[in-house]
Amino acid sequence: MHKRLRLLIVTSSIVAACAVLVGAYTYVFGFGSGGSAAAGTLPTFAPAHVTASTASTTTTTRPMPTTTTIPVQPEPPAKAMPTAGGLHIGDRGPTVLAYEQRLAQLHIDPGPIDGVYDSSTAYAVDAVEKVEGLPRDGDIGNAVQVALTFFKWPKPLAPAGAPPDRVEVSLDGQYLVLYEHNWIKQIVTVSSGGGYAFCGGDSGCQYAVTPPGQFAFTHYIDGWRTSKLGHLYKPFYFDGGIAIHGYPEVPNYPASHGCVRIPMKVADYFHNYLHVGMPVYVVGTPSHALGVRPPTPRTTTTTAPVAPTTTAKTTPTTKKPPATRPTSPTT
Repeated sequence: MHKRLRLLIVTSSIVAACAVLVGAYTYVFGFGSGGSAAAGTLPTFAPAHVTASTASTTTTTRPMPTTTTIPVQPEPPAKAMPTAGGLHIGDRGPTVLAYEQRLAQLHIDPGPIDGVYDSSTAYAVDAVEKVEGLPRDGDIGNAVQVALTFFKWPKPLAPAGAPPDRVEVSLDGQYLVLYEHNWIKQIVTVSSGGGYAFCGGDSGCQYAVTPPGQFAFTHYIDGWRTSKLGHLYKPFYFDGGIAIHGYPEVPNYPASHGCVRIPMKVADYFHNYLHVGMPVYVVGTPSHALGVRPPTPRTTTTTAPVAPTTTAKTTPTTKKPPATRPTSPTT
C-alpha cells in the first residue's frame, strides 16, 4: 500500500512537471489553443525588416536582390560662411581658412588649407563662380559667400545611363567635373578652345576649337610635352591632339588652341584618377561658333607682262591670322 502511494506521488510529480514545461513553452512562443503552428513544427523567424504578412514559414533564407541601385549623392549641407568683404590673392587669416575648408568639403581643390589666399585658392573660387554663373574674378565677395553657403552640385551633363566613372567638360561654363561611381569627386576650373582662327600646327589654318561630343582617354604623357603650338604639362589625350593638361595660366574664358587647360597643381595628380578608355563628355557650344571662318591657304596666279611665251608663275600665299588673336602662347 505504501509502495503504491509512493508510486502515485512520483507519477503525479512527473505529470505536473511536464505540464509546467508545456505551459512555459506556450507562454514563450505563443503556441497553444490560440496558436497557428501545426503540432510538431518549430517557429520560423523572418528578418526584422520583413512584416508578418510577408514572412515565410518554410524558409529562413533571405532572397538576394535582383538589381543593385547606386545611392544618389546627397547635396552638401548648408554652411554659414563668414563675411568676406572682398577677399583676394594675398589675403590671409582665419576667414580665408574657413573658405578653404569649405571649398575642400565641396571637392574643389583650394591648394594648401593654410589660411593663405594664393593662386590655387583663386582657381577654386573661379570654379565656384563658373558653376554658379557668377561674374568671374576669383575674389570672394557677397555673391561667392552666398553661393558657398548654399552650394548645390552641378547637374550632370552626360546623358542618363552614362558610365559612372567619367569626366564631363562644360564649354559654356568653363569647368569640368570628375565622377567616380556617379558621385562628384572633383570640380575644376578650365579654359578650352578660344574660338580664334590661327595657322600652324599639324592641321594648317583652323579654329581654336574644343569639339563637343563623347570621347575616351587614349594615352597619357608624364611631364612636359612640347608641340608645335606650345607646351603641355602632363597631358591626357582624348581626341587626337586634344588633351586635358596643366598650364601656367587658366583664364576665366576660353583661350587655348583646343586643349582643356587645368591648373598646374591640379595637373600634378589629376591623371591618377583617369585611365585609358575612360569616357569624356564635352558639352556646350564651341567658342568659334561666334567667330569668322578660319583662313585657308590659297594660290594666286600672276602673268608676266612680257612675251606670250613666258609661262605664268604661281606663288603660294598664306592669309595671316586675325589681328585679334591673343599674343600670349596658347595651347
